[in-house]
Parts: sequence; structure tokens; C-alpha cells
Amino acid sequence: MKGFNILNKYLCLLLGLLLICGCGRVQDITRPEPSSTPLRVTMIYPSDCVGSAAYCTAFHTGLQAAEEELGIALTEVNGIENDPVATEMLLREAAQNSDIVLTAGYQMGDVLARVAPEFPDVKFAIFDVVLDIPNVASVNYKSNEGSFLVGAVAGLKSESNKIGYIGGADVPLLHEFEAGYVAGIQAVNPDADVTVEYISEDATGFGLPDRAKELALSQYANGIDVIYVAAGGAGQGVLEAAQAEQKFIIWVDANGNHLAPGLVLTSMTKEIPTSVVHIIREGIEGNFMAGVRYFGIADGGVSYAVDEHNRPLLSEDLIATVESLKAKIIAGEIVVPDTVSLPRE
Repeated sequence: MKGFNILNKYLCLLLGLLLICGCGRVQDITRPEPSSTPLRVTMIYPSDCVGSAAYCTAFHTGLQAAEEELGIALTEVNGIENDPVATEMLLREAAQNSDIVLTAGYQMGDVLARVAPEFPDVKFAIFDVVLDIPNVASVNYKSNEGSFLVGAVAGLKSESNKIGYIGGADVPLLHEFEAGYVAGIQAVNPDADVTVEYISEDATGFGLPDRAKELALSQYANGIDVIYVAAGGAGQGVLEAAQAEQKFIIWVDANGNHLAPGLVLTSMTKEIPTSVVHIIREGIEGNFMAGVRYFGIADGGVSYAVDEHNRPLLSEDLIATVESLKAKIIAGEIVVPDTVSLPRE
């Protein structure tokens, strides 16, 4: 034991001499790493929708990627559906404990408009809402353009010339999807009969898959052979109807072609995960940019999905036609409408 103590003394003396002499290698080993505090990011979802709706799941995917790539301190919170007062309280609490607060969906716009000005030092981002506030990044997608492309797919693929659209809520945001979709159908198949239905007048429709299924089954029974659904979690009901009737469905927000290969004709995709990572990266790098932004076909913000799950459904001529329309939108030769004429014909 005594020999061990003596050896320790010599080793300590040797280490001390090395440190004093400024030997670079020892200094490199012992130099402490600079400490950094991870960016605190909170996501407030419009409801308990992750996993049940492609829209919310896309945000979750982006946040998980940001957590892995950027090392953020992430908190995810479900808003209280149809209770703006409770959701506002959640936003205020998040603002008090976060560097960046993210949220999404038209139902969150008024709530954030009340909260954000009270926390000028906190950065906020909201998706699919036009909100011009100094500390808010308002990220919007030209859903009408992406919907135009899938409308063209539907118009070219339909055999009955009867085509459907089912939206979650009869509100302006969903009218953008409708307007683009109908315009895309008419661009390639002006004689098609388009049926438009909404599950509800408000956000409750996004949580009513049974009602969505009823509407879809009725449309299919009336001869419609393609339905485009933009209804959040309620889209699952339309998917079930498509599977029951073996008719086509077009998915939305994320690539859902794999959900029912052979029946999901295509998907209107938004690059939500990429946008989420981009906004958070701005916060980390100190160049967070508030203001209203729009992402469309030209910058890859929206598109239509073709992969191994739906490629057998789409002919080379069909894809060539849709790609030609896409190029015309990028070139400005086609301007896709984003509003509908009411009442509908």
C-alpha cells in the first residue's frame, strides 16, 4: 500500500510538471469544453392530433429531426380543441419558459395574435396563418398550387367523370385547397362533375372520422371514383371508405401513398418538417426572420407524391401532363386561384 502511495505521488508530480511546461497535448486533453445552453423550443399543437393526422405528425417529424440535429430542448403540448381560453393559457405558459414557441392551424391564429405581443423577447412561429407581428414568423404554403396538381391527377384518372372533395372545416384555409383542386380538374377535364363537401362549419370536423366516412361512402355510392380529403384526423374515415369501396383517395399534407397502395392515387405534400427545422435553425444562429412567408411549387414547398406505392397507377402520359402544368405554374403561365366562388354552382 505504501509503495502504491509513493507511485501516486510521482505520477502527480510528473503530471504537474507537464502542465507547467505547457506541453500542448496535455493541455488539449485537459482544456474544458465551453458550456452552451440548448435552445428551448415548445410546440403547441391545435389538439391531440399527432399520430392521427398527417398534418400534426409532419410537425412532430420536423421537431424530432431538429432535436436530433440541433440539440434543442424540446417540449410538445396539445392544445385544447375548441377551448381557445385554455389554449391561450398554454401559449402564455410556453412563452414564459421558451426561446421559440411554434404552433399551427387557422384555429391558433387569433390566440397567438393576443399572446405574442405580450412577449416581445420570445420568438414565435405559426404555420398556415397570415399573421404580421414583429416577433412572429408566419409560414404559409401555397396549398392551392399543390392541390391543383393532384386535381389534375384526379381529372386524368377518373373514369366516371365524377370527382369528390371532402374538407374538415368550411373555412378560408380549406377553400384554398378546394379552389386549387377544382381548377386542376378543370384544366385537364372540363366536363368532370365535382362534388364539394365539408364535415363541419368549424374545427370540430377535423376530429370526426365517422362523419367523414359517411360522406365518402355517399360520394362513392353516387359514382364518384376519386376523393381528395383535407380533413386532418378525420381523413382516416375517408381512407376506410376508400378501402371498403375499393375506390381512389388522394391524401394531403404528407406522403400517404403507403397507407393503401393501389388506392391512394397520390398525395399533396407540404415540406413541413423541413420548414420546422429551418425556423429553429434560424433561432439558434441568431437570424430568426419574422414576417409572412409563402412556399409554393417553385421553391419546393408543395408538390404531389409519386413513389413505388402509387407509380403503377399513373401512366407516363399522365405524369408528363402534370409535370407540364407544374412547369407552367413555376413559369407564371398558370396562376392558380386560392378562393372559391360562393355559393358554389
